[in-house]
Amino acid sequence: MKIAVASNLHGNLLALSAMLERVEKLKENIEKVYVLGIFGFFPYAREVYELISGSGDYIKAIRGIYDHAVARYSEEKENLSEEFSEVELKAVEWSYENLSREGRKWLRNYVPTFVAEKFGDNEFFMCYGSPFDLLKGEVLPNQPSTYYETILSPIRKYEMLVVAGSERFVAETKYGKVVCPGAVGYYKREEKPSFAVIDTRNLDVYFEDIDFKRSEVEERIKAEKLPEKFVSFLYHGKL
Repeated sequence: MKIAVASNLHGNLLALSAMLERVEKLKENIEKVYVLGIFGFFPYAREVYELISGSGDYIKAIRGIYDHAVARYSEEKENLSEEFSEVELKAVEWSYENLSREGRKWLRNYVPTFVAEKFGDNEFFMCYGSPFDLLKGEVLPNQPSTYYETILSPIRKYEMLVVAGSERFVAETKYGKVVCPGAVGYYKREEKPSFAVIDTRNLDVYFEDIDFKRSEVEERIKAEKLPEKFVSFLYHGKL
């Protein structure tokens, strides 16, 4: 069995659609899709929710830092200003207001902060951040094996840890593998968005690039009168 994993979607419907089309064309017997981090800087919150929630068990969403802020927005609006910048709060506010009531309920009640899965003899732990901090933690690329072994040590029964991040990588350790699929929702230094394909039997990993019409996303951002910095993030991965 194979699975596809993406991270940092940022509410980009075009990116999600392009990924699903690519998965279909691969004909690799990919039975499940995981998305680490759903909402963010791009204005398709309701459409993304409807696509994911309407997929049954095919697409599994895992809560990211902005998703968690959207879920808390009505009760903790004032406190969020201490955690996020003004432009980040604008993205959170927009997603909250543009999700339907059912969409907000789905996010609060049915989107977990981590997923632990067992496929045959292999166990997987998937989260947005790290096992030490599921939402705000960051697992860096290009680090020595001891760095990844420290991260894996509290969950060493798992053969693979999958985390979100903007740069794709695979790190092998004596405990298991750490995999980051890269960002699927935006470009970074002109690198194409990507996702990971993982063979759950032998733990092989490879990456697939996708493409989508950035100009269409840009037009939607402008039509919704969202901050110009969202456009910069779309093209360069920086606010």
